[in-house]
Amino acid sequence: MNRFLPTLIAILILAPALSGCMYSREMAHIRDDIEEILDARFEREVVVTVGPRSLRAASWITGHVPDIYAQMASDYVREIDRVKVGVYQVRERPSTTELRLDKVPRFKRSGWEVLVRVEDDGDTVWVLYRERYENVRDMLVLVLDSEQLVIARVEGHLNELVRLAVADATFFKDVAAW
Repeated sequence: MNRFLPTLIAILILAPALSGCMYSREMAHIRDDIEEILDARFEREVVVTVGPRSLRAASWITGHVPDIYAQMASDYVREIDRVKVGVYQVRERPSTTELRLDKVPRFKRSGWEVLVRVEDDGDTVWVLYRERYENVRDMLVLVLDSEQLVIARVEGHLNELVRLAVADATFFKDVAAW
């Protein structure tokens, strides 16, 4: 039994993280709020949370790959602290796509602001952000189509992430001009 104990412990620790079916109370609350506002019903398909350790490991691995795109990915991932994604199947279609976040105490109290709302061919995308100490630290993306609602939250140093993306776009523009 003693020789199997480390393997058993490793399986118990890694199983929830590798299954992709971890429960996120935050994602469930956001889904509930959206259901209420839109008068719709959604059923959970998958919820995944990737934390700092996994993101640091991914950054380290991609940083050691001798490819410019892998190096860029490493730099980007380094600025992200946590990612949560929830995918929900539409059970009852929304009666409206007017997501009035100012009516939801959770969003209003937490300081979320709508950056952009796009509606195209029945698909609706909302991008929200939240600042702390004059820096964008959180972004929330909601995507709703006829079949699914996807909720994605990214936490991290998002000002720096945008700065890196702009610098990389400028670099590639200059390289393309040669």
